[in-house]
Order: sequence, then structure tokens, then C-alpha cells
Amino acid sequence: MKRLSFEALKEMFHTERLLERLILAVASVRDSQVGPLWCDKPIVPCNAVRIRPVLIKETLRYQGEYRCGTQSLHRNYEKKELEAELPLLLKAYQEWHIYTDLFDLEIKRLASQEYSLRQTPASKKKPSLMHNREKNYRLSGPIPFLIHLGLMDETGNVFPRAMDKYKQINKYLEFIDAVLPSFPEGEPLRIVDFGCGKAYLTFGLYHYLHNQMGRSVSITGLDLKEEVIRFCNQVARDLRMEGLSFKQGDIARYMAEEPPHLVVSLHACDTATDAALAQALQWQSPVILAVPCCQHELLDQLRAPAMDPILRYGVTREKQATLVTDASRALMLRAFGYTVDMVEFIPLEHTPKNVLIRAYRDPHKKPRSTITIDDPGYRAYRDFLDTWGVGKTFLEGELSRRGLVGGPISIR
Repeated sequence: MKRLSFEALKEMFHTERLLERLILAVASVRDSQVGPLWCDKPIVPCNAVRIRPVLIKETLRYQGEYRCGTQSLHRNYEKKELEAELPLLLKAYQEWHIYTDLFDLEIKRLASQEYSLRQTPASKKKPSLMHNREKNYRLSGPIPFLIHLGLMDETGNVFPRAMDKYKQINKYLEFIDAVLPSFPEGEPLRIVDFGCGKAYLTFGLYHYLHNQMGRSVSITGLDLKEEVIRFCNQVARDLRMEGLSFKQGDIARYMAEEPPHLVVSLHACDTATDAALAQALQWQSPVILAVPCCQHELLDQLRAPAMDPILRYGVTREKQATLVTDASRALMLRAFGYTVDMVEFIPLEHTPKNVLIRAYRDPHKKPRSTITIDDPGYRAYRDFLDTWGVGKTFLEGELSRRGLVGGPISIR
């Protein structure tokens, strides 16, 4: 066992080319006398860090994973950046385990402020960096809720059977990233998730916004099934997810204490999606994300002689009904002043539907709280449905009942 000064230890990293040979570095036993390390918001001290080489866009980087209580924060370093931060890292943690392709090192800081160094034969094989290729997943490393729900082991490895769900959660968070600029700063984000089910995506949303982005959130998941709500609330309590709660109830009858900034509806069946859209329009929510499924309302109504080659067969008729339904929803959202697009979403486990309707309010324009049947936006909606022989829709009726669409609805 060797004893080295701090300066000698730093020099050893250079002379032994430890970063070039690095497989994994794990630091623990945080020194409370050292100021906070890099962190989005160091809410609690980062009590451990793991560093490993990764490929990002075919370029070598070093990924630092900072474990701060139940949070897991990440930073990707260039080699020069990591070398510059290395002195602070060495001072911040009293114990290091460093694994290289030639040997392992155990480093401990002594009371004398010297460092003990024990070298042992290499215990890990250096993997191809292809295996460490950074997938740009929003969630990586050990994530408490994924471990708790049985999707990931304690070391951060996703179980093969859970990989589809893991990818789905991360894809969802990509869409959340895209809408973050639409949310106000300096106040808790209020979010309602309609038809949350077992809430894998809801838990992912909470973890990403609160634990990784450092945002204060108030998220409510709503579902009709009592046993599902009981399960989700227990998970939230077990993981101490303050600001996350689940309630049993019907979408159309849900009353929010304050209008949410984001309304999510990811697998509400048939007209339940329309109930969610009506709620969001009444609240004038800045962002709406909806993945409709099981769209039956218009299936038997479609009547368009010129489209008979499509409508005469069950399979093509069903596909067309889905397209007409989603297109009409987009028209109604646009009538209320939203910017709307539709993008592909990874299919949910209970449905092959994979279209995400994404709607934003323009913060520079005055929101439209109501429209009339003479409004050009509403006329575009009604003319489109008239073309397909569709009568008054659930969405029209719900908006009219709430006083958001004024005047008697006329059907051709």
C-alpha cells in the first residue's frame, strides 16, 4: 500500500493515463467541508458519483452520474473538462474505486490528508464503447421509481422484459422537453394526467421534472379504477414523491383547484379524450398532450359516397374514422387559438394507436376562452365533419354544455 500527497495523486492520474484506461470510477463518502459540486440545483449534497466513458455522436465523452439523495443528475464531460474538475472531485470524496483495463485502484484519504493507494489486478474487462454508447435517454442510471416498479435493477440495468416500457417513458420525456419553454418560471408546474393507469409515465414525468430538472411540481393522476389509484398513491408515498397524488374519478367531472399548465391524456378511450380536451380548453391550459385510442364515435356515422372504396371495408373504414376523428380534434383546438401538430408516439401497451396530438397556446397572443358557431375556426371544423356525414360530436356537445361554443349547432 502506498501513501501519496494530493499533488502526487493528481500527477499519477496523468502519468498512468488513468482517464484513457478508465472503465469505471466510483466515489463515495462525501466531504461536507467541500462546497457543492456541479449540479442543476444541489438541493441535497451529492453523496456519490460514478464516472464512465461513453460515445456521444461518435465522440468520446465521460459521463458523471451524481447521486443526490433520491435524485440522479448527469453531466457529460470532454476529457479536458474532466481533467480540470478532477482536483475538486478528489477533494470532495474520501473514497474512490477506480477500474481500468490494467489494474484496479482503491484510494482513501487519511486523517493526515495524505492518500492511501492499494493496487490490485484488473477485475473488469474493458467493454467496447459501442456498449457504452449514450442513447440520450432522459432517464439513465439507477432510478428509484423504475427499481421500485421492477423495471430496473439496483445497479441501473433495465430488465430485458421492461425495455419497451423504458423506451416509451424516455420517448414521452422527449416530448416533455420540447414543451418546457411553454411553462412559466418561478412557480410550481401544475399538471393533470387523465387516465393515468398504473402511472409509469406519470412517475417518469415527476422524476424528470422534479428530481432531474429541479422544478417544483404539483401533478395529479386521475383514473376510474380504485385499486389502481390505491397502488399509485402507495408508490408515491413509498418514494416520498411530494407534490404527486392520484385520485379516482371521471374526467368530465374533475375539478382542479387551479388551472393546470399541462393536460395529459395518453390512453383515454374513445370520447374520454374529448372530455380531456374540453377540460383543457376550459382551463386555457398552455399545453395539451393527447394520445387518443379506441375511437368508435364516428365509425358508424361516416357517409361520403366518393369515399365508398375506403368506407365499404371494416379495416379501412376504422382507419379512416380514426383519421377523421383526430383531424377534427386538431381543427377544434386551432379554432381556440392553439398551434397544433401530430407526431408519432411509441404505441402504448394496450393499443396500437400511436399518434400524439400536441397543442400549444401562443404566449404572445390573447387566449380565446370562447368561440361562436360563426367563428371561421369552428366553421372549418363543422364543414370538415359535414363532408363525412358526421352529426353533432361529443366534443361539440361538451364544449357547448360548458358555454365554450356559443349558438345552436347546425348540421347539414
